[in-house]
This record gives sequence, C-alpha cells and structure tokens, in this order.
Amino acid sequence: MEIDILQIAICSGLLLMAIISSLCNVFFRRLPHSIFSDNDDMALPKFSIVISTHDSAPDLQKNLPYFLSQVYEPGYEVIVVDESSTDDTNNVLKLLKKEYKNLYTTFIPTSSKYLSRRKLALTVGVKAAHNEWIIFSDADCRPYSDKWLKAFSHFCNNENNIVMGYTQFDENTKSFYRFERMISSWYTFRKALNGMAYRHCGANLAIRKSDFMKKNGFLKNLKYLRGEYDFIVNEYAQSDRTAVVTSEDSFMLQDTPSKKTWTNTRLCYMETRKHLNRSHSYRARFNIDMLVLHLNYIGQISVLAYSVFVEDIVFMIAAICCFFITVCMRFIIAKRACAFWGESISAAKIVVMEIGLLWSNMKLMIKYATSDKNDFIRK
Repeated sequence: MEIDILQIAICSGLLLMAIISSLCNVFFRRLPHSIFSDNDDMALPKFSIVISTHDSAPDLQKNLPYFLSQVYEPGYEVIVVDESSTDDTNNVLKLLKKEYKNLYTTFIPTSSKYLSRRKLALTVGVKAAHNEWIIFSDADCRPYSDKWLKAFSHFCNNENNIVMGYTQFDENTKSFYRFERMISSWYTFRKALNGMAYRHCGANLAIRKSDFMKKNGFLKNLKYLRGEYDFIVNEYAQSDRTAVVTSEDSFMLQDTPSKKTWTNTRLCYMETRKHLNRSHSYRARFNIDMLVLHLNYIGQISVLAYSVFVEDIVFMIAAICCFFITVCMRFIIAKRACAFWGESISAAKIVVMEIGLLWSNMKLMIKYATSDKNDFIRK
C-alpha cells in the first residue's frame, strides 16, 4: 500500500484539527481554585444579602433558612424585598422573622410601572442595607454550605469591587441545562479573570453598596425586564478588580427551572446583550470555539465518507483515528471540568452536548428574532 503526499497532507491536517479543536475548548482553559485558611486573621466584612421575591412562598420557606443559618462571626443581615406578592409570601416571611432576628423585609408597591420591578426591588434592598458589601441572590436558590459567607468574605477586600460565585442547578435538573450553566459560567469567569468582567450568569454575586449607589444602580436599564446581574457586572466592573471564588463552600444551588423559565431566561439574555459593553469580544471567543469544533467533525466525516466512496483505507483509518482522538481528549477535559464544579454530568454526554449547544442557540435565535421585542420591556 503506497501513501502519496496528498494523503499525508490530508491525514496530517485531520490530526492537527483534532488537536486544535480540543485546545479551543473553554474547559481546557483553567480556572484557579480558591484557597484560603480558616485561621486567616484578616478583618472580615459584614454582609447584607438582598433577595427579591414575587409569589415565591414555597421557595422562601424551603431556601431562606439556608441563608439565615450561616456560620459567620462578623455578622450579616438578610433583606427580602417583596414585589407585591399575591400568594402566601407575607405569612411565610412573618413566621421566619420570628425565628431569625437577622431577617428584614420590605416591599415595592403594585403601582410601579414602566420599569423592571425586579431591578426596583433590588435597588430598594440595597438602599435598606446597613453594610458595605451586598450579596444578591434569588428566592429559588440556597447556599451549598453554611460557610458560604466565609468563602466569599476572603475576596471582599480593598483589592476587589465585585466578587462572582458559581450557581449550580440541583441534581434533578436536566443535564443539558446544567451543562449550559457550567459552560456559560466558565466563559464569564475566564473573562472576569483576564481583565474586565462582562456579565454574570446565576444568582451568586457580591458588590460594594457605595459603587452601586454612586452610579445610581439600575438607572440606565430600568425599563428592561431582566438581566439585573448582567447589567450590574457590565456597568460596575473595573479592570482587574473582579474576583472569582470557586471553592465548593461558595457554591449556590438553584432549584430545577421549568422549560419555560429556562427558555425565557436565555431569551432575555439575547435582548440584554444588545445593551452590554464588551459583548463582541466575549461572543467572538465562544463563536470561534464552536466553529473550530464543528469544522473538525465536518472534516472527519467528509474524509470518512470519501474514503468509503473511493475505498481508500488510509483515509478511512486516519478519519476514524482522529475522531477517537477528538472524543478522548474532549472527554478527559470535560471530566476534569465536571470534577472542578462537583457536577455529576457524564463527561460522555458533554462531548455530545457540546455539538448540540450551537444548534440549541440557533433555535433560540430564531425564536428571539420572531418574538415581540416589547415583551422584554416593562410596560
């Protein structure tokens, strides 16, 4: 069997693409593990945890005690802002206030129009806060550990003005939802650590009250229904002053979202990103990674199909070998990423879901393009 120069060139190209496509993988780009000592003598800050809620009585009853039971000596307060709920939210909060003295509640009136009630509620919560460091979260979330505040506290110092933490969907959530959250967080955290943060996905975010008040909070984007954490990070981030905390104690667990909630959240981001700075550079990285990934698979399939058609065993072996190299490398990288976040997603599923993510995004873009853009604005 003779091998000519063309075969060598094509086979070498396939091998090179297999390696490059594996390196063009956000999970290959490492995130640092957060390391700190429990005996650290640094002065730790007090916190104000701000949570906005609307008709979320069961979520509050389930999750709020986790916020209120943190082991944190410097002290903290939890401020829940009710967006004029019509369910049993008020009664749940009254019962919890009797048990927990660090719980404070307030509300916004039903008459608020032409602006996002969620953003207004968070603004009210920040104004009511007694401490400099604010942590935002949601009613359907709960801290992974009772040392959650301690994990955040070591990064809330003079060197940082924003601290970002990971929000993990609970184990009953669809693997694809959890994978999408994992990969989105990895991109956003990498962006934050390499200069200027772009956005934050999840509900585990700390910011200085003085910064928020100085720039009038959400004043520039109050009319947009959602994207509150994206807008905060995008507007208030300063160069090299955003910290990312990745220790397990710092994780936030979020209840399983419905398909409608998950889809609407992603649709809202498609509207939000049109109004964010640094969007093009952030999206370019993702698009390049996806392009290289798909070109690699397309090249392998094309060469394999050609080899079957012309009965060329060299091309067939090369295509199959390069495919297995790609899958194996991405499997190893995905497995490491899952271990980093403590995710129980099968690494083999991730290799498949990486391909599905692009097509899921394209389907969502079509849905967004045909939607009424007024649905994303408070009326």
